[in-house]
Amino acid sequence: MSNSAPNSWDPLATQPDPEILIASQRREIRNILKSYTGYYDLFSELIQNALDAVEKRSSESEDTYDPTIWITIDLSRNRIAITDNGCGMSEPQFRQFLRPNFSFKKEGDTRGNKGVGATYLAYGFNYLEVATKFEEYSYSGVLKRGREWVEDTSDTVARPKVEFAKPSHEPFNNIARGTSMVVRLDGLGIRPRDLSWVGADDAETWLAVLRCTTPLGGIYLCESKARQVTIKLSVINVDGTSSQVESNTPEYLYPNEVINRVADLREYLADRTKRVERGLDVSKPPAKFRSLHGLWGEWTGKDIIERKSPINPRLEESEEKLVQELGISLRIFLAFSTDLWDTYNDNKLGLRKGHRLLRGGLQLCTRHMPQGLPITIPMTNNIGFQNLAHVLIHFENAEPDLGRKGFQPDVVRVAEKLSVSAVTAFRRHYALLRKPGGAKAYDDELRLDEWKKEQEKHAENFPLLITGAGLFMPTEELPIRSEPIVEQDVVALFNQMLSSGLVRGLQLISSSQYKQYDGLYRISMNKPFEKYILSKENPLGIDEEHFIDKDKLETIVKVLEYKFSVDGLIEELRSEVKAVEDVDLVIAWEIGGKWNQMFDVISYLDEDNVHHRTIHGATHSFTHSMTGAHAFEAIILKDLISFLEDPKNEQEKQRNIYMDHDD
Repeated sequence: MSNSAPNSWDPLATQPDPEILIASQRREIRNILKSYTGYYDLFSELIQNALDAVEKRSSESEDTYDPTIWITIDLSRNRIAITDNGCGMSEPQFRQFLRPNFSFKKEGDTRGNKGVGATYLAYGFNYLEVATKFEEYSYSGVLKRGREWVEDTSDTVARPKVEFAKPSHEPFNNIARGTSMVVRLDGLGIRPRDLSWVGADDAETWLAVLRCTTPLGGIYLCESKARQVTIKLSVINVDGTSSQVESNTPEYLYPNEVINRVADLREYLADRTKRVERGLDVSKPPAKFRSLHGLWGEWTGKDIIERKSPINPRLEESEEKLVQELGISLRIFLAFSTDLWDTYNDNKLGLRKGHRLLRGGLQLCTRHMPQGLPITIPMTNNIGFQNLAHVLIHFENAEPDLGRKGFQPDVVRVAEKLSVSAVTAFRRHYALLRKPGGAKAYDDELRLDEWKKEQEKHAENFPLLITGAGLFMPTEELPIRSEPIVEQDVVALFNQMLSSGLVRGLQLISSSQYKQYDGLYRISMNKPFEKYILSKENPLGIDEEHFIDKDKLETIVKVLEYKFSVDGLIEELRSEVKAVEDVDLVIAWEIGGKWNQMFDVISYLDEDNVHHRTIHGATHSFTHSMTGAHAFEAIILKDLISFLEDPKNEQEKQRNIYMDHDD
């Protein structure tokens, strides 16, 4: 055996064994297919190729050229066909364009250039018909069992070849130049398997679907314009009936263009500035800015960084640089309620129940088209808004990963930061929107009101008042000697606080339950008011100004709720077991961690806020995070006790938890 050094060689120039090469290509194709996981990836690739082809031909400056794309979605035969009158393919291009990682598109000029989309169409399905016309060259053929071959592990499926076949999409016969592709959904392991799954069965609805999920919904923000392309869409229903629709601009289904009663936040802010300059009352905006279904606006990344927008993200220097490098533009629509998305998707479009085209979330885009499905806007406070806001962020200079998986982590991270700041900025103007929900059922209101009146009458007819010198002897401590572990412990502890005078001025009217509510109370404070007024000796008291010119302070009868944790109430409110507008005061041992799903919280244990307290012993006030309107008062016993034991440390803790965060 010779030990001499081998001759040098170029591993890329070496011709491998044909069988090894085929096996390697099959593994490569299999990896490509794994990167396509979305229901609409098939539509996206077909439409993307067609749009690139007509735009390339448009750039050749043919004065008489009318760029047109014909799309047929045949639910009865489970197939989709797309023909364009674009540039077509030469014979060398046509013979190679289905190969993995082969592309004759120029980077930056087209929507796709990785050379994987056509491979996905050929080998992700079991029937692909392709046809092209280019100058003197034309050809039409079919590739069958591509997916079966890729998935075959027994080597029983022959490697498929493109075999001649007449083109089946009628528009192809009437063009002088262009390309046609037809995919039929046959066999196992393909996605989608059934075109009727979406629930769309007419051309108008399918056009809306494609505008939200494919390059047919071009993303053109901040004065960029979509190119004029005629889209002729035909849909054949499962019963054979057909419908047609035509569109001249392939552009995204922006919520503000399909939902009425909306306003541009930029116009509102400009109007408010003018009103300030004229000395007008800005708390009363013009009617066109009131009771809206939604607010929207769009800005470039440059606008945001230069503080020329209401969006004020906290970006590091490297992130600001990345925003500029990526060429970011942002568009946001804030809905008044998730009911708006439900109504549009279920009622107007009539799609499959639960299938959402327009919904809250962050849609990342590049090359003027959406990439993948929307992702969750990562709000840390006021998280209910992540389902109300529809945010589009377009990157002029970013490449998604293979297929349609997504973008690099640093790109996604800066987009998420921008989306959170955009939602935070719009949240400040939520008062302009129509309020969600509306009034409760009328009979429920009557029953609750009837219960209150019955208990008031009972309190009047059967009063309970025990007084007498020497009967009561405050011991300056409570009988309970352990922290609550269940709701009943909370009830007992709070009642001891009332009887001892730790909490003052609150009268219990009833503890009998009305449906799901725990009881009734009223606040009643008579002169002399000194025992209720805030002081060093009375740290749970009320600011003296609330008693000025008053002989008595007394409220109507209100609803009281006991909970071990406020989390329990949040769950009941979200599931609509209870209505937030019914509850006035909550007594709980701890506040839990779910409050910011629905509310903002003001802590009265922070000396900066204590002047807002109107109930002796109240520790917190809950306000609706969407509107800022008052929801209910709360006495959180654990926090109250901690405050009495160590006011300074508890105040600092409260400030850290409930400070006004800017997401």
